[in-house]
Amino acid sequence: MVVTAETGTEGASAAAVEAAELLASAATRRERPALAPEVIEKLQPLNLSGQRVLPVPEVLQPLFPWGGIQKGTSLAVGGNGGWSLAMAIMAEALGAEGWLALVGAPDAGLVAAAEFGVRLDRVLVVETPPLHQWPTVVASLLEAVDVVAIAPDGRVGPRDARRLQARAREQGSILLHLDGATTWPTAVDLTLGVASVRWEGLGWGHGCLRSRRATVVSTGRRSAAKQTTAEVWLPGPNGKLGAVVESTAVKSTAVKSAVVESAVSPVSLSVLA
Repeated sequence: MVVTAETGTEGASAAAVEAAELLASAATRRERPALAPEVIEKLQPLNLSGQRVLPVPEVLQPLFPWGGIQKGTSLAVGGNGGWSLAMAIMAEALGAEGWLALVGAPDAGLVAAAEFGVRLDRVLVVETPPLHQWPTVVASLLEAVDVVAIAPDGRVGPRDARRLQARAREQGSILLHLDGATTWPTAVDLTLGVASVRWEGLGWGHGCLRSRRATVVSTGRRSAAKQTTAEVWLPGPNGKLGAVVESTAVKSTAVKSAVVESAVSPVSLSVLA
């Protein structure tokens, strides 16, 4: 992984040198150079291309103002069920090729992550580094993997926070806050919070938990400032993330019952009379 990161950094540096040489040469010739497509790709701003957005599950797309996770941004997930929500998002965003690093999350439920579709062979689990080394470790991982998920033990300093956010923007990586960014001193780009949950499947003294209905609220800054809400199964009866669809059958049955009761009641009273 370190080799991959270094190779990527060298590639970007070589592209920058090549571009600088072409521009200098053009300045002497008073002409505009034709840059190679791969050079243009490496030099273009990260936030101006639609291809720079990682996909998210369709049921959660309304919560993301860009329709997905914009590379180079920060995402916070919290609340009861926050880990399941984060892993459901990561499974779609990373797909089969992306890499995820977990820093300082010893209680992470990797089995649950796998059930949501996260490839565990592309997950790096990093023990909580010493406090004075934590920013350096996270900064290095932001250069090597697609998403770095963090859960700091204590409050992060403003200077370190600004440096890590800048590094994520430069590398086009995602900084994922597993604690809802409660230890982060600055605002994150988007926050998803599980506002309420309700388990289903249990009866009076019998049954088993089959599904969990959750209300997810998103808010953020800039284009994500408007609060958005979604009702989802986290998970549903099939063990997967799904949309909550209100059943019309229950409502129609209730209406029919009310009509039958209103029709029968007068007859019953007349007979009793």
